[in-house]
Amino acid sequence: MVKLFELLLLPPHWKIEVIVTMKIAKNKGARIAGLGMAAAIYCLSTVDCSHAADKVRVAYVSPSITQSLPWIAKETGILAKHDLTAEVVLITGSPRLVQSLIAGDVDVVFAGVTALVRARARGADVAILGAPANVSSQKLMVSRNSKIRRLEELKGAVIGVSQYGSEADTFARNALAIAGLRPDRDVTILQLGGHPQVAAAMAAGKLDVGVLGGLATLTAERSGARLLTSAAELKILSPSGTFATTRALIQRRRSVVDRLMRSFVEAIQVLKTHRSGAIALLQKYLGGLSAEEATYLYQEQVDSLEPLPAPNDKALRAVLERESDPKVKSSSPAEYVDASFFKEIEKSGLIEKFYRK
Repeated sequence: MVKLFELLLLPPHWKIEVIVTMKIAKNKGARIAGLGMAAAIYCLSTVDCSHAADKVRVAYVSPSITQSLPWIAKETGILAKHDLTAEVVLITGSPRLVQSLIAGDVDVVFAGVTALVRARARGADVAILGAPANVSSQKLMVSRNSKIRRLEELKGAVIGVSQYGSEADTFARNALAIAGLRPDRDVTILQLGGHPQVAAAMAAGKLDVGVLGGLATLTAERSGARLLTSAAELKILSPSGTFATTRALIQRRRSVVDRLMRSFVEAIQVLKTHRSGAIALLQKYLGGLSAEEATYLYQEQVDSLEPLPAPNDKALRAVLERESDPKVKSSSPAEYVDASFFKEIEKSGLIEKFYRK
């Protein structure tokens, strides 16, 4: 027997006097149902649930824990606490996703930092708000039958990426540069549309090398693919799970953005301190994952999460310096971000409160 709020993510700072016991369910459905009950109790005890909350549209580019913040905040009642409700959708390929943001189809995006930087450099009304981690989760994988063992042996290979200009594409080019190889001369980079497509091509034996992140990495591993190297191993600093909006939306709905950022901070606290419930949520919101898949994603990235997901000047500068455009290389990270929200959150002492032992 366990207490429902212990099993299902009720953070310790929520002031709810509820003790419910139940048998630990063996299937995710029971855990999710219990979580819904807990969220309902929270709603009834703390907010006026009949009030029309402000709605935000959030899109993410790939299933990963760094991009799960909106779901965590939604399902645990954190968004309701901040008088918000969210529609969360998947749009694969960072360049495509950023275009949706610019077009006003979505309010906030979780996209590759490279696509966001390039859009801003071209004059788009984009503002990076933060990132949960500052080491990219991208991995360079080789197929089961590949004889490649080192980066230098990639010469002459075809490397599959999600899209040109995506985080996967950028990582591939950075990794090749470390090995002294020239993209599009020594190696062919081929865009396939998204991480799932790259993993599927590798599993079908149609592609020997691919850049993958998140759940697609596990899909490739199941087909026999193995890790060649990763951004973490190569120490390629880069914001991961970068989220952004437009400056126009900030001006028009600043209070909404502020509350959403506070929700993300609380969601990270839940992820870092409530393992079983977080994995259950990943199963539900990332396409009905198995416990194995959700646990894989969780363990892969949870330790890299920053308690305060503010824009990291050093990581952003590293991204800018890797660009080929001289104007972008010499530009300041401040030109691409709006750090005001997290500066205020940091001053409020919220982080100390959440992680006080």
